[in-house]
Amino acid sequence: MDDTIKLTSINVVLGLIAGVLSGMFTVGFLGFKNDMIGLLLGIIFIYATLKVADNIVESELDNSQKLWDCVLPFFFVWIIVWILLANYL
Repeated sequence: MDDTIKLTSINVVLGLIAGVLSGMFTVGFLGFKNDMIGLLLGIIFIYATLKVADNIVESELDNSQKLWDCVLPFFFVWIIVWILLANYL
């Protein structure tokens, strides 16, 4: 499988998970409401993904490839899911 497809797919799934967790903290499903914990979860997820991305691919990644294949897919999915859950739950 191509490295771009692997990185993008993993980051979309992790963005979905982080968005759901952030939405749960924003709405208060876990006992208390705190938007900052939702933000910190997203930052921790993206930091961990960038560290693991070098181990997933066979070739060396430059910063622009990490931005386009890791950060942006994660960020867009995370923000969309978080906003939808915060507004509609």
